[in-house]
Amino acid sequence: MRQSGLHFASSLNRESCRWSVEPGRATWLNPNTSPISGGNVTLTRLPLRRQQDLVWLRRETRSAAEQCGLDHRSVQSLSAASYEAARLLCAEAPNGGAEITVTPSGQLQISIRTSVNGAVDRQAVSHSVAALANALQRISIEDSSDSLLVTLSVRVPLDSTRPVQAFHPAAIVEFDGSGTAGELVEENARLRRAVVELQDELTETNRGVVAFYAELDSHVERLRQAEERLRILFDSVHDYAICSLDLDGNVTSWNRGAERVFGFAADAIIGRNIGVFYPPDQREANLPAQHLLVARDDGRFECESRGVRHDESRFDALVLLMPMRASDGSPRGFSLMVQDITERKRLEDSLRTRAEDLAAANRAKEDFLATLSHELRTPLNAMLGWTRLLRMGKLDAAGKVRALETIERNAYVQEQLIADILDVSRIVTGRLRLNLRPIDLAPVLDAAIETLQPSAAAKGVELSCAWGPAGRILGDPDRLQQVIWNLLSNAIKFTPAGGRVSVTVERIGTSVLISVKDTGEGINPALLPFVFDRFTQGDSSVTRAHGGLGLGLSIVRHLVELHGGKVSATSDGPGQGSTFLVTLPLRTIPVEEREEKHPVHVEPRQSAAAE
Repeated sequence: MRQSGLHFASSLNRESCRWSVEPGRATWLNPNTSPISGGNVTLTRLPLRRQQDLVWLRRETRSAAEQCGLDHRSVQSLSAASYEAARLLCAEAPNGGAEITVTPSGQLQISIRTSVNGAVDRQAVSHSVAALANALQRISIEDSSDSLLVTLSVRVPLDSTRPVQAFHPAAIVEFDGSGTAGELVEENARLRRAVVELQDELTETNRGVVAFYAELDSHVERLRQAEERLRILFDSVHDYAICSLDLDGNVTSWNRGAERVFGFAADAIIGRNIGVFYPPDQREANLPAQHLLVARDDGRFECESRGVRHDESRFDALVLLMPMRASDGSPRGFSLMVQDITERKRLEDSLRTRAEDLAAANRAKEDFLATLSHELRTPLNAMLGWTRLLRMGKLDAAGKVRALETIERNAYVQEQLIADILDVSRIVTGRLRLNLRPIDLAPVLDAAIETLQPSAAAKGVELSCAWGPAGRILGDPDRLQQVIWNLLSNAIKFTPAGGRVSVTVERIGTSVLISVKDTGEGINPALLPFVFDRFTQGDSSVTRAHGGLGLGLSIVRHLVELHGGKVSATSDGPGQGSTFLVTLPLRTIPVEEREEKHPVHVEPRQSAAAE
């Protein structure tokens, strides 16, 4: 069926046809008209009067395109475009004609001419035909006074072995209207062939439709699989609450992470407004609507706030709201993501507190170093001064005695400072050991009081003690004497002349209570909880009235705790004096049994000088 126009023309009644087989000299469809294009090789020329002629044009266009060696896609596009252009033109003027030619420049042209009356009709047809340009290399429209010419052009893949003249021109036919019976038979055969061609094209079109729907089904399946993967990913996120909202803020979708964060099941929350996630005061302030408005206008809203769970409990939340837009850019909803950051906030607060504690410890260390340098330099200056006077030999006998006493006293002060520093070092490193054994407290108290009695008398402070039967305890006598000595020396130091310092010992149940009370300066209530901390002093400046490193009471607390006891301090405020209470457990098992069941590591205490 797909033969050139020459073969088709040869089957007609030659007496009813006019022939033109020379290139460029083919006649028009009647003797009074001229060819559509000149100087080209004419392959086919045919009238366009009926719907069957349009089908015939499409067939001849396809045949010519295949003869010119165009690919299948180009053949389909050109045949469809020629049919559509002829349909548009013939819809306005049914009397027209078409010509298929090959130009010397190597282009296949389909020229369609028809007469169109009225400027509006011409313009409408021109716009409709111009829309076909997307499928072709070139399309031109020539508008003359009596006709409208549309030319469709595609480049022919020519080579040097096949010039343009190699294309054979076709016969051009036209019926003169006085058809005989034979002519009617031929016309009927032509129409039958056209019908068969149309059926073939419909079959091919159906195949294309089937292929299109198969491809569409494939796209739908891929889209379904993508949606399923997105849903699985959506539900696998457990650390974030992810949900979709409509324009009013009502929940339209809900993932498992949202159920874990907020405690709402999907069927219980979908359709409800996001205001249920806000505290009541924020709902009353209309914050949910304001957040949606900011997200819609700015494209994003992010903040840290307090969220409300299903059980009305609160949590710290990181909220992110983003608008979802349609293809035209208009908003169609929102995406809400919420992360529970309660644990993160707790860690941040903990780190902040630790940083503040470290900063405070660093300041205390710096204050301690400044105090230590001052406390060590003060007695050292006194010792160096009196030593120079002794070497110069300018002191009499009384002056020499005084110099030696001063040097000895300041050396003792330095020894105490160094001993405290070494004790703190042992406490920090865990190397402080006790030489435990059953002892009575009376000798320990007597030794401490006897040591400090001269200092109290020299300052004018009354030092008294009273105790009854207290029993024996398991302890290190040297360390317990250090505890009593530190408490008494601290009380004497902060008690002015004429004041009193008293020591009492009493038994309370299975414990011994040692109380050291003074009428001195007292303790500020703000300082009282920290009085047993290292480096803590009421006045830490180097110009303070009382010396010391702020280590004595911290050593007392640690030694008492190593003995299984506890120590506390009370004061009514500045100028009201203070009371220190030490509670130690009594020994309740025989010494032999204690030594068998609980052997005590004994480490001899080294002197400060040795260390």
